[in-house]
Amino acid sequence: MSEPTASIDTSISTRLMQSTANVFVVLVVCACVVAVFWRVMHLPLFSFSRLQVVGETVHSNESDLRTRVLPQLRGNFFTMELKQAREVFQSLPWVRHAVVRRVFPNQLVVQLQEYQEAAYWGNEEDGFRLLSHDGIIFDVNTDEALRSNLPELNGPDDMAAQVLSTYHLLNPLFAPMHGRIARLSVDARGSWSLALDQDTQLMLGNAAPDELARRVLQFVQTIGPVVARYNRGMNDVQYADLRYKSGYALRLKGLGTLSAAAAADNKPETGRR
Repeated sequence: MSEPTASIDTSISTRLMQSTANVFVVLVVCACVVAVFWRVMHLPLFSFSRLQVVGETVHSNESDLRTRVLPQLRGNFFTMELKQAREVFQSLPWVRHAVVRRVFPNQLVVQLQEYQEAAYWGNEEDGFRLLSHDGIIFDVNTDEALRSNLPELNGPDDMAAQVLSTYHLLNPLFAPMHGRIARLSVDARGSWSLALDQDTQLMLGNAAPDELARRVLQFVQTIGPVVARYNRGMNDVQYADLRYKSGYALRLKGLGTLSAAAAADNKPETGRR
């Protein structure tokens, strides 16, 4: 009666040993495959050695980026994190946005969008940065700016976009005077002032953009006859205070006076923002 039982036990043990051996073989094979794949993944063949830059760039070129960026990237075609690569590219001075993709086996393709400068931001004392066309401040070597006649804008950093918008509103108003805004600034209390490329200083005061435009337009439309009355030209206008309700105070070279349109109450208007 005991022989069949012994036979069954032996059969079960044999199958268990075979199953264990099969599992072991599978594990060994898997480990070998993983080891081979790991070694293949880390072959020098897949280390990034080629870089292609896509997009309209002025301040970024492939040769410079290859030297500056590729050594900072971690990993190769298989192991590199694209997010980390994108952050490295976007840390470059002129780069606003970067899209990175891999091309087998060792090429990196990056599409760059650069900032486009619209103005200098800051002042000579604290140093200048640049302001983009959409009002974003970015810190670069300002000597690399393509345009040499950029206006100088200044104010609290969180008002940069508003200052740029105000510049675009006011600057065309000086066309009849053949002038343009060289500097425009607003202080922390919201008081505006500007300087023309003719070295004329204008105090605009604290007011909403449409009121600032009204004051400037009044000045531009009336200043010609006023300076002619004193045998002066536009280049003789040194300073004008436009904070008056119905006119402005004026200072000419060699002469201080009020314009014919000066305020009746002779007091600057504080205005409302």
